[in-house]
Amino acid sequence: MRLLIHGMQSSGATTFTRTLAERPGCVALVDIANNFAAPRATTTVDFVAKVVVTTAYPLAVHVERFRPDKVVLLLRDPRDNYQSLRTKDYRHYSGLMEEKFLILDQLFAERERFDAVVHYEDFVARDPAVGEAMARLGWPIEPEYHRFSRSYNDLLGTLWDQEPAIRDTMLTVFGNSRGREVEEKHRDKPRDPAVDAELERLCPRLLAYYRARRGG
Repeated sequence: MRLLIHGMQSSGATTFTRTLAERPGCVALVDIANNFAAPRATTTVDFVAKVVVTTAYPLAVHVERFRPDKVVLLLRDPRDNYQSLRTKDYRHYSGLMEEKFLILDQLFAERERFDAVVHYEDFVARDPAVGEAMARLGWPIEPEYHRFSRSYNDLLGTLWDQEPAIRDTMLTVFGNSRGREVEEKHRDKPRDPAVDAELERLCPRLLAYYRARRGG
């Protein structure tokens, strides 16, 4: 099975993919850098990969190359996502940060075309609904997956064994996933009226959805 995760930078999509990469024996690209498209994979081993929202590579390009069986959209409250991303030096790589949030709002509006939509907040809270959704797709999350037992060397070794060309053709990174297990402590950011005002312009539909979902 090939599984593609699509999310905004600083959305928690890397941590989510890192959790899925705990599946024994699977191949994983837990964070494809913004200046690369998903690879044209040849392995028949289970493979999970994560790509981010950019102006350089639309989702259709990643899908055409990777040929996933299922595609998951990972969402995070755009207020928290915006505040986290604006502190990163890569926020304007492969498209301006503001342009990426415009794209994100369109992806949210078209979310029915994804095989599943996962909310970062539910994932870090270990909501059983996330596991149930992934199990329906054929990639269940076992409780122990929330602790990152596979080392980076193990992940790289498996990747390069199954897809040796990636070693020379792609930059292999592990994103901003922190710690040795899934945690909630980085989830919520202080509310900033200026951020709300900016997001009302950039991604009004996703902002309204999260305001209703989280009670304000």
